[in-house]
Amino acid sequence: MNEHQAIDRINDIKHNVGDPNPWMALYVDSSVPFHPKAKANFLVDVSSRSRQFFMPLVRPFCRLTICLFTILKTIVPNFIKSSWLLHHSIYWGLKWFVSPNANYLVMRHFHIGSELLQFVADNAKDVEMDLKPLHPKKLRDLADDVFLQHDLNIYNFIIDMNRQLNEKDIVLESKGELDFSAISEEFEFDDMPNGWFNFIDLEAAIEIYTPMYQLLLTDSDFWRACHSLQLDET
Repeated sequence: MNEHQAIDRINDIKHNVGDPNPWMALYVDSSVPFHPKAKANFLVDVSSRSRQFFMPLVRPFCRLTICLFTILKTIVPNFIKSSWLLHHSIYWGLKWFVSPNANYLVMRHFHIGSELLQFVADNAKDVEMDLKPLHPKKLRDLADDVFLQHDLNIYNFIIDMNRQLNEKDIVLESKGELDFSAISEEFEFDDMPNGWFNFIDLEAAIEIYTPMYQLLLTDSDFWRACHSLQLDET
């Protein structure tokens, strides 16, 4: 099933009052605003067989690998560093093994991050920001250091904006009426690969790639990436 069919997949679930489907309940619940297509793809991803069976199997091995790589990088800090190898391995992994639903969420993540930073920059009073937006259209675009640049964008934005606020002794406030021109309703991506081996869910993919981050990035790059998801949520 590709990323465009996720909504149909959820809507096709038959409601049984004696055995209600938890994913259907989450989908129809509108208490928290959530883009319908993104929500459907997220729910299909977390309810997949990969999330239920594959992810719990690979997680312990991935965590152990991180510990081993930590020891290795402590002993030999510059054992190997290659952002090029990391990003190309991520691209090929997403292309051949990760599900269309998970890939859609990955691509959407970068667009939303760039648009949120632009939205704040457009509306913050007395603050001038220099941004490097990321708008990948196809998986191949991710090989151009997009994951690393995404993390740099977030940290640099937070540091630069708060530095300006502190230097000017002002608080963050809007210029007036909010400008929503930076925010898109939907994003246009190329169709995601949907072959026989494209089954891995998003969380399992993150678990698998985290040791690769540990091995192929500098220590500061790795820990910056580890904490960037929390900054995304903030």
